[in-house]
Amino acid sequence: MSSKRFDAIVIGAGPGGSTIAALLANSGKRVLLVDKNSSAGGKMMSIYRDGHTYEMFPLNLVPNAPSLFEKLSATVGKSVRNVAAEVPADKTNILYGGRDGKVRPLDVSDFSTFKAVGIKGIGAIQAGLVMRKLSKMKEKDWKKLEHISALEYMNSLKMPEAMRVFVTASFGEGAFEMTSDKVPASHLVRIFQLLMSKDHPQPRYYEGGVGGFFTKMVEVVPEHGGEILWNTRVKSIDTEDGKAVGVTFENGESFVAPLIISNAGLRQTVFRYVGADKFPKEYAERIRGLQSNLADVGYRFFTTQKVLEHSTYVYFPYNCLETWHDFELMRDGKKKPTSNYIYIGSKSVFPTISANGKKQVIYAVMSSHPEPEQDLSPYLEYVEGKMKMLFPKLFEEGVIERREVMGLKEVSTFGVDKVFDGQGGESYGIANSIGQSDGDRPTCNLPIGGLYCVGNDVEGFGVGTHRAVESGFKVFEKITGSKIL
Repeated sequence: MSSKRFDAIVIGAGPGGSTIAALLANSGKRVLLVDKNSSAGGKMMSIYRDGHTYEMFPLNLVPNAPSLFEKLSATVGKSVRNVAAEVPADKTNILYGGRDGKVRPLDVSDFSTFKAVGIKGIGAIQAGLVMRKLSKMKEKDWKKLEHISALEYMNSLKMPEAMRVFVTASFGEGAFEMTSDKVPASHLVRIFQLLMSKDHPQPRYYEGGVGGFFTKMVEVVPEHGGEILWNTRVKSIDTEDGKAVGVTFENGESFVAPLIISNAGLRQTVFRYVGADKFPKEYAERIRGLQSNLADVGYRFFTTQKVLEHSTYVYFPYNCLETWHDFELMRDGKKKPTSNYIYIGSKSVFPTISANGKKQVIYAVMSSHPEPEQDLSPYLEYVEGKMKMLFPKLFEEGVIERREVMGLKEVSTFGVDKVFDGQGGESYGIANSIGQSDGDRPTCNLPIGGLYCVGNDVEGFGVGTHRAVESGFKVFEKITGSKIL
């Protein structure tokens, strides 16, 4: 390494860290990007095995109106093939489980499917009015819903059960990996407007996967005189006189910079890498008390043949609107999952992603409490049972080549580290819940000079990965508007 002094040090090459590292490097700054993994993407790091490209999690790169992935790519001059655009017939399939035990398709853009799930007559009119109300709601009105839960708000509207369940589960728990009794109704409305917009383009997926996209983006770091250190763990963020001055690695090496940006998680940054004693007491106590979002539990099925026709299926039982307390009961073994929604998907339907164009990697997951030490067997039994009902072909002899459990412990292996009891397996990090969303969300600039956080834990809006990318742009705007560099 030519020098141990940089303009900026970025800890973590997840979507947020990769974004800010690429933007800073592209602006002419000498950046050191360090990550404990062997490539970019964090929890969305691409895995290449047996000819397949896949991620640890199932995902859709939404919202995409407009896409910040495309904005980042254009800004830093790095293009990646969007293989999803080459399958225009792909779509999301909603499978609604009614009270009669039957599963029927529900397409909110096709009123002919409404009748099959019991939405007809006055109910169809009510459903249409609610959809219009949500899609047309102005900012001044949805801001009034910041401290009302999505569940409470949707229960206050007159609409058929099937539509209420679909909208609440899709744009609450489904969008934010958090129970609908915790997600602000304002978030539900905003994400509904983004995803249901007529201008909303087809979801994106890139050759090489999500991790491959970000690995391509951070190529600009060494091209502009910076360095990338893979397979390297940070021991501490070093401070002097209330300012961040550098980092020390677990191998004892130290590097200095006037700007430190952590993509390692806000709680991890405060309590593990800096130390709570370096922050105002009230700030540290607030960060400690922030709630985690839900986790994902299920399977990755590797098949010998094509099973799914499309990339995304979501199964919604009529009684799937579980609360945070319900997930606490499941964690403690006092309740078994019996009516949870399940996400089923495969990016193998897109060109270059599967081993031979016919084999598939199929995800089937449900939400769970983020405690990584809990017994996962009830969740796995539920997911497998519903998959046998929904996709019996998958379980025919010779179709499944192998399966992998998607557990909570591997989340902290690839993503943020566990720092508190009951935390560590969460899909994103800090939950988008009432009291820690919208104007209550922690800001990206921490109360230590020159120290920022980036990623899902701080400012930004959107679903998962897209939110992290937006936070990268927000951090870049704040930094360039300051006098740090």
